[in-house]
Amino acid sequence: MANVTLAVTMTAALLGAGTGCHLVSSAKDAIPAHRLDPSLFDCPRESMVPISYAALGQERPPQHLIGAGDTLSVFVFGVFPANEEETPVQQRSQAINQRYYPPRGTVVGPTTGLPIRVDERGMLELPLVGALSVAGKTIPEAVDVIRKAYGEKQVLKAGSERISVDLIVPRVRRVVVLRQDTPDPRVALVPPQANAEIHRGSGEVIDLPIYENDVLHALAATGGLPGTDAARELYVIRREAAENTAFMNAEMLQTLATSGSNPNIIRIPLAVTPCETVTIPPASTILHDGDVVFVPQRHEYFVTGGLLPGSRIALPRDEDIDVIEAIAMATGSAGGPLGLSGAVLASGNPGYICEATRVKILRKLPDGRQLAIRVDLDRAMTDPKERIRILPDDVVLVHQKPAQSFVNTTMNWLGGQWIPNAFILNGNDD
Repeated sequence: MANVTLAVTMTAALLGAGTGCHLVSSAKDAIPAHRLDPSLFDCPRESMVPISYAALGQERPPQHLIGAGDTLSVFVFGVFPANEEETPVQQRSQAINQRYYPPRGTVVGPTTGLPIRVDERGMLELPLVGALSVAGKTIPEAVDVIRKAYGEKQVLKAGSERISVDLIVPRVRRVVVLRQDTPDPRVALVPPQANAEIHRGSGEVIDLPIYENDVLHALAATGGLPGTDAARELYVIRREAAENTAFMNAEMLQTLATSGSNPNIIRIPLAVTPCETVTIPPASTILHDGDVVFVPQRHEYFVTGGLLPGSRIALPRDEDIDVIEAIAMATGSAGGPLGLSGAVLASGNPGYICEATRVKILRKLPDGRQLAIRVDLDRAMTDPKERIRILPDDVVLVHQKPAQSFVNTTMNWLGGQWIPNAFILNGNDD
């Protein structure tokens, strides 16, 4: 009798020791998922709505206002050009950007006069009258300025002037657009675990005409809205910020833009949730020479482990997933008599007769601390409160409960001891 008791005790001890790789005792210190208020964490992704993309542009004035850098065609009969009886006709055809503006890269249309560029002071140099200030004036107002100047010099007879001014090439603003999303036209189906660790971004230098020198046209010129592998936000980095952002990454840019400590770094969200109140000042979307538009890559993953295959899986950008969906994305099994797969039958053992139903989620809090959350998959099948949302940087670990681990270990141990012998005995009978 003592030998039997000793054998049973040793067997129980071995079975208890054999369950260690299937369960974690620290789960008892975790907070049950159904006790957590969902409002404690980020707003749901599915509640995000895009902003009005028209807010990324700017309002165009009723008429073009002349400024430094504009190329005008000016004709003053008998003066500019001199000794010209007929009105000269210019065929304007200039390339601005072959991909963007205007369509097919050129403006083609007739205009009268000789081309002349407005200098940095906003002045036009004309014969006999010298420099005339036309900055901030419309085309008809510029005609009046020229007519008045030649009238005061008594060069032209009042009432018989033949003066025309037209716009040939509007001034442009040269900006740089850097995008970390990959513009790949190929469509491919890949498993969730296949993360694109090797990522190629893109960059373009574009010339935006005045009144279209804004974020809206910069995005349209370089591929449109950010793809699903990019964050739903962008940054406008002013030229004046270059000295302070030489060694900054996306996280540091976000910190500076959110805190407002650097007004030359502007964060513009492309989608908002009911938890946010976003106001986009019109001046923040207007781009100037040397500005940079930066579209960062999205770094939102969760990690799986325990009885799940270890992997790092990207979260959907526009949708929420709960713990059951996360397990399914990890190619695991939230239920079923065999647990993860039928491969365990290859050894002749019963495998997981009781499926693993304990999940532990390790979540990083904004203050740097870690929160352990316990999920019961049996309860999650019927209680929505138990199906907690998965957030970026969560670690999802699947384990067995102690009773499940004991039953599975016992059955596998007994199967390993008796089932092979049964086959041997049956073979001897043959």
